[in-house]
Amino acid sequence: MYQQRGSRDLIFQGGTAIRWCYGGSRFSEDLDFVTPLSTGEVWPVLDAALKGMERVMISHFGMGAFTATEKQSRTDSFKCFLNFHPETSREKISVKFEVEGLVPKQMPESKNHILSGLPPVAYLIADGSFRVPRPNAVVVAETPEEILSDKVRSLLERRYLKGRDLFDAWYLRTVLNTTVNIEVIERKFNMYREHFIARRPMSFFSGLTKESKTSMTTAISQDLSRFLPPDAFEVQRKESFDAYIRTVQSLFKELKNKGVRLP
Repeated sequence: MYQQRGSRDLIFQGGTAIRWCYGGSRFSEDLDFVTPLSTGEVWPVLDAALKGMERVMISHFGMGAFTATEKQSRTDSFKCFLNFHPETSREKISVKFEVEGLVPKQMPESKNHILSGLPPVAYLIADGSFRVPRPNAVVVAETPEEILSDKVRSLLERRYLKGRDLFDAWYLRTVLNTTVNIEVIERKFNMYREHFIARRPMSFFSGLTKESKTSMTTAISQDLSRFLPPDAFEVQRKESFDAYIRTVQSLFKELKNKGVRLP
């Protein structure tokens, strides 16, 4: 996709970006991007990349049908599902491709990554299990500080907590030692075209009441088992996911102590 004109305006973010660009251990089913492009400008970029994607899928899984189904197209976001149906299997391979629009003159900090230089990709190439037609393609991904700010926003505004957000916040803070940049955090509240609405206060996480801890534990238990190796998930489950929850509590305490204000 990053060989297409305009693709550099699609900035990789989220859990999949953490996994491939920053060594994350959590599996993911989504490809998340942010962009200054309109939804009408995103589709031609993706459409131009589909034939290349199809060739890659066939080289790995054999002949099959590759389709892209648009599921949502608002003025502020774009969502579709990329599906590959191998001829030799009943199962389909499906990935959600989602793009959030940025307000004018607002861009997150990003970093350029050479695809073949990413450790997970380099390992798979060396192992012979991954064929990369354009190994020198440049992947534009948000910095860890920007991804952390996305996770703060998601934890505050989602109607329902997702365990993957709690895990990603833990990984960014504990494994990558990502610092809290107040300017980046506060800017992110107003960076997307979709208006930010806080559905829970910061004290929900920083105060850690019995109710909030139960909510977080339930969210992790219900969501994260699909995205972590079973053994790793079981170790954390036996400890009531305390490491994840305490890290998020510490993160929001720091935000509160540094004077972060919600819009």
